Amino acid sequence: MRKLIANKLLLYLFFSSALVPFVGMGLLPILPLYAAQFGATPTVVGVYYALMYLASLMGVLLTDWLARWLTYKGAFIVAGTLGIPLLVLMGQVTTFSHLVLLTAALWFFGTVVMTLVSVLTGLLTANGNRGRWFSLMVLVYPLGALLGGTAVGQLIERHGYPLMFAVLGATWIILPAVGLFGLKGKQVSRPAPAAPERKGATTGSGQTFYLLLLTSLLSGAAVNVGRLGMPLSMQVFDFSAGAVASTATVSGLVTIPVVLLIGALSDRLGHKRFLMLAYSLAAGGVVLLAIASELWHFWLAATLLLVSSSVKGAVASAFAADLLTPAALTHSLPRLNAMDSVASIVIFAGTGYVVETLGALALYGLAAVLAIGAALQLRQLQSHQTPALRAATARIQCVPC
Repeated sequence: MRKLIANKLLLYLFFSSALVPFVGMGLLPILPLYAAQFGATPTVVGVYYALMYLASLMGVLLTDWLARWLTYKGAFIVAGTLGIPLLVLMGQVTTFSHLVLLTAALWFFGTVVMTLVSVLTGLLTANGNRGRWFSLMVLVYPLGALLGGTAVGQLIERHGYPLMFAVLGATWIILPAVGLFGLKGKQVSRPAPAAPERKGATTGSGQTFYLLLLTSLLSGAAVNVGRLGMPLSMQVFDFSAGAVASTATVSGLVTIPVVLLIGALSDRLGHKRFLMLAYSLAAGGVVLLAIASELWHFWLAATLLLVSSSVKGAVASAFAADLLTPAALTHSLPRLNAMDSVASIVIFAGTGYVVETLGALALYGLAAVLAIGAALQLRQLQSHQTPALRAATARIQCVPC
């Protein structure tokens, strides 16, 4: 019965959390075009994105505090409710500064929702099937890219930005509704106080976990170079907003089955090799962007980047959940999720400037080096494994199909 309730909650989390990437992944490629209507240059757009992900980082860091104050369910409902007016107002702005503030607030509350989903997934799953469940949760990103990219592109080309933002705001109401009526039981109650960490234990303070944080940071930096660099590069070739949005649609369509397959295989074959694969795909994506000139080039690059990001998000979270105790999970897993936001802040703040001064080729070359560096660093993980980690890895590799 307990397993049935947990699976039911996980399905609620999956379907509700899909809305955040539906909005975010749909908006991400076209926001530079929208910002350009207010006179934003590539450098300014980079700072704009950096501020968005600074807000996202704050969302990750404050989620545990919000959950202890409001409970998991309360934090989920509040974050879901406040996103509705933010989206509607984004379509009504008349100044760039207002757009920046509203977007940052939206990214903050969206990140709170996704962090809650990640923590609850770790608490509700067990060793041996975490890769499958985290892959299912991460699946919302390519699914959101597919559906969100299609919806956003069509709405902009047929009705313009204001109506597009209004429609996204109307769909956001699903989140507080799920929080009110779907999230029930002790599993979504107030988190227990974190237990003190033992020095050297793999509860978030161990060397292995910090190595995982480092590789996640480096690979996240490479992926985010591609995320912002892609629409900027497509602007140079005068692609329409619909064409730019189509990169999200195509990449989402391809990524969905890949993530499901890798999630299942990672539980059986081990997490490290699939993390290295994810980092290598990020390097391939940014290298392709350096030579891209036709639409299908950008489709392929977007696919490699989204597969990399999705696989990394699922497998790294599953790996970390195996390492962490339940008490440490609520505050240590968000640290791992925060690495993408940290990378985003640094990369987005400097991406536009590098493009304007050194050119896109130098930017993509640097990103490829970061991704390859992450993969090489991950190879050292075996030498840093503790006995607890070796036991967890052995259990994962022995799980039957």
